[in-house]
Amino acid sequence: MDAETSRFIDNIVDRRIIVAFDLFGTLLSTDSISKKLAEYYPDKSGAISTAWRKYQLEYTWRLNSMGTFEPFDTITRKSLLHALSESSIPHDESQISQILTSYASLTPFPDVPTCLETIISTKHLQPIIFTNGTSKMAKTAVINTPELQSFGKVRERDAILSADEIEKYKPHPMIYQYLAAKVGKSITVGDRHGGIDEVVLVSANPFDIVGGQAVGMTGVWVDRAGNGWHDALAEDGPKVVIRSLEELKGVLEGILEAKGIVWEKVTQETKEGS
Repeated sequence: MDAETSRFIDNIVDRRIIVAFDLFGTLLSTDSISKKLAEYYPDKSGAISTAWRKYQLEYTWRLNSMGTFEPFDTITRKSLLHALSESSIPHDESQISQILTSYASLTPFPDVPTCLETIISTKHLQPIIFTNGTSKMAKTAVINTPELQSFGKVRERDAILSADEIEKYKPHPMIYQYLAAKVGKSITVGDRHGGIDEVVLVSANPFDIVGGQAVGMTGVWVDRAGNGWHDALAEDGPKVVIRSLEELKGVLEGILEAKGIVWEKVTQETKEGS
């Protein structure tokens, strides 16, 4: 590489903040599956929904620990069977298929559409769905949910990152670092060209925030219930807490302002040193 090319590359600063949205539980309500469950198990739909979600997550963590991988749709099915079996609830394959099909059309939270439209239309912000779900599950969710149509304005390869790509589930550090690398950020915090701290992880799941922040991402925890942070693995808690995605605009504006100063400083220092 000649000197001129080297100086040119050294001057490049990635002026983007990546906004990585968790899908299930943050953009889409997993509790909304209770409506479908109530068609078959009216007296126990809430309990089954809670247990289903619990085992769905537990299975991903166990697979991470064992160093193995199964697709999220398989895990979703197995965890549902676990929840039903635990409650001694009889079921048949037809019921299971119908319930799992409804998982492709979960209800979005009401604060989603305005938030996404704002981010899509704001310079230097790049949104991405960052999910444990399979690519097919995520793409189907976008197609079936008008409130997620903003992601249709993003190039397909930049719109979704699924655990399938890396075969690791959150909160394994590799999946967060893989996301950073995929979107062109260094896995180093504060990298002069654009580090992993320029990835803003937006999630309602505490374990997800803990995992992202452990490798240097900027965590924004969505505490819709207002119950506060109780996860002792991250004693300082998330870097930012919001009650609604409507608050995310102000948070991102502050991050952009702070990063803008850093980006200009790096560019100026590089010019002076060249």
